[in-house]
Amino acid sequence: MKKSILAAAVLAIFATGLHAAEKSGNVAIVNGQKVSSEELTKKLWWQFSAQGLSELIDEKLILEEGARLGVKADEKELEARFASLAAGYADKATFEKNLKSVGWSAAELRELIRRQLIMRGTVIAAKKIAVTDEETAAFFEKNKEKLGTPASVKLSQIFVNTKAEADDAYELLTTVGADFGKLSSLKSADANLRKNNGSLGYISKGMLLPEIDKEIFALQDGQYSKPMATGNGFSIFKTEEHKPGKEASFEAIKADLKVAILNQLITAKLPELAAELRQKAKIEILK
Repeated sequence: MKKSILAAAVLAIFATGLHAAEKSGNVAIVNGQKVSSEELTKKLWWQFSAQGLSELIDEKLILEEGARLGVKADEKELEARFASLAAGYADKATFEKNLKSVGWSAAELRELIRRQLIMRGTVIAAKKIAVTDEETAAFFEKNKEKLGTPASVKLSQIFVNTKAEADDAYELLTTVGADFGKLSSLKSADANLRKNNGSLGYISKGMLLPEIDKEIFALQDGQYSKPMATGNGFSIFKTEEHKPGKEASFEAIKADLKVAILNQLITAKLPELAAELRQKAKIEILK
């Protein structure tokens, strides 16, 4: 269903761009050479027409099957999804302005969400999809380690280009007792490290390269590593605070886990249902 959103968005941008281009007949000028709207039309058509048409056919077939099965969109869920999309913008006016920029209205977006919910419900009903508590518990046990919160450490870094620079910084830390944050703000080759006094915030175990991860998580609070090669330079790390990992609680994530499993099943079964409906349908592609 995410692909359907992408296809719809591409078509909307495509249509808006062509409408704007109609006034001049051109959409860009590259070193004095004009790119015509006709060139853009042909390019987009060959790139997206086959995929877009296939998705539209599947959508119509599934919506038709949904109507036959009496599937309706849950209005509360529809509004919740719409509100979630709108929440990413400063206010309603900005949200609607962004929609308008790609040729959409709030009503059209709601209708898109409605179709998605009906398609989702149709797949569930037609393929008789259900996720039991037992299946959810089995999935939890199998993936327990991945579902938990990993150990993390609040980390700071000095990053320099050469081993000599790293050794000099390490000597200042160990012999003079230089302040790690100030030293990073003065010596680091990375602008963000200089700006933030070397702070990287909390880093979860497993996010870094294994050899770096192992050394950093072996340090105590307040300790720093010896210079080590990282990327195109050398780094010294300081650990500020360790946070232990936390095992996942089945009861705490049970509902979300069930939804995630259901979504996986729907994603797997949607093409299967579309293929079955295609076999029974009369489809004529007009050239």
